[in-house]
Formats: sequence, structure tokens, C-alpha cells
Amino acid sequence: MYSTFQPHPLLVAYVDAYWVSMTTQFSQQRILPDTCADIIFNISDQPVAAGNNAICIAPNTAFVVGTMTAFRDINRQGNTGMLGIRFKPGGLHAFTALPLQLATDEHLLLSDITHDWHARLEPLLEKAPSISEKVNSLENFLLQRLPANNIVASKIQESIHLIRQSNGSITPAMLADKAFMSTRTFERNFLQMIGVSPKTFSRIVRFMSVRRELKKEKSATLLSLALEHGFYDHAHLTREFKLLGGDNPSCWR
Repeated sequence: MYSTFQPHPLLVAYVDAYWVSMTTQFSQQRILPDTCADIIFNISDQPVAAGNNAICIAPNTAFVVGTMTAFRDINRQGNTGMLGIRFKPGGLHAFTALPLQLATDEHLLLSDITHDWHARLEPLLEKAPSISEKVNSLENFLLQRLPANNIVASKIQESIHLIRQSNGSITPAMLADKAFMSTRTFERNFLQMIGVSPKTFSRIVRFMSVRRELKKEKSATLLSLALEHGFYDHAHLTREFKLLGGDNPSCWR
């Protein structure tokens, strides 16, 4: 069972959704890069393993999953439950000031990143008896900590909009110029707030855009989609799909 909950209007700039995933039996899942970062809570009554380093997550304990740069296949044990906050790009950094590049492609215990959030959030979740009350507890926690306006963060968000608008074809130099920063300063700020470089972020955005087109435009050729999205050719598109998604693009039709 998988469900999502939309955030409060004051949080939509930072939070994509709250989500719940419950399993009753062993299952295998493929997680794809989506430019987001998550805080995930183990809401089951047994420990679960998370990440390539297989850290053990005790019941009512949280971990952070940073921005992903490639697909990941995971095994879910039976009778487990996860509750997550899926932050939009830059959202987690806005609340925690965590340099997001430290969490890229990683699973890190929340207690190792921010003791304050660990000490306050985990008991809140443990006390809340239902899923809806747990989500409300998370939401109220975030609402009490709304970030102040940040000029640099606003410029990075504007650059993200431009990347998406161009389907990942705009260059870092052009983005830096529009943000009135040197390329080096822009890339450093982007990496710290988003967790990946502008170039890598653009690759993921292109991958996501082509996936959407493949599902929507069944008759479009792979070559035409490749050229429309800035790939050199069909082979370039296929290589990117295998690296980021683990499959050939034709599998997404």
C-alpha cells in the first residue's frame, strides 16, 4: 500500500508530499532519481535495513535519503511500514542548512545530521497512534520552523525553474549569468543546496521529461525524443536511461 498526502499551502515551496508505504510480504522495488531528498521514518515494530551500506533502522527511527543520481533496487521485508517527507529540491537544506552534497546517494541516520530534529521528531511520531496523526505531527513541526527568505536560495530556485523549462538543455554558465553569480559560485551554491551539480540535475530532469513523453506519446520515435531533449542520438538516450533508470527507454512505453 502506497499513499501520499499533500502539504500545507505554506509548505508547498519546500515539500513535495508526505508518503506512506506499507508491505505485508517481501517485495522488490526500483527507486528512480527524482531530484528530491527524503526524511524517512520506520513506523513498523521491527528494524529494517536501508541503503547500500545496510544501516539498521530501529522502530520509530528516521533516516535521510539524499538526492539520487542513479536508480536503486531495494528489497522490502514483510510487515514493514515507512513514512516519508519528500522535500522538493532545496527544501531539506532550507530547513536544516545541511550541505546536501554530504547526503547524495546516501542513507544517513537523522541523529547523525541534526540532533535537534532527531530528539524532537522521533518521539512525536512514536506518540501519534494513526498515520494521519503522524502526518499532522510532521506538518506542524515544519510549520513551526518555516525558513526565512534567502536571496541565494531564491536564485537557485529560479535556476531550477529554467532547467525544467528547457528540459535540462540550458548550460550552467547561462544559469550563473542569469543568477548574477560567477559560474564557480553558482555551482558551489547549487551543489550545497540541491546535493548535485547543475549538470547532473539537468541530466535527471531530461531523463524525467523523456519518461513522461514516452508514456504520453506512444507513437513518438526514440530518435525524435532524443533530439528534442538535447541528446546526441538514440544511443546517447539509451545509455542515459540505463544509467539513471536501469532499463532501455522502450521499456517505458
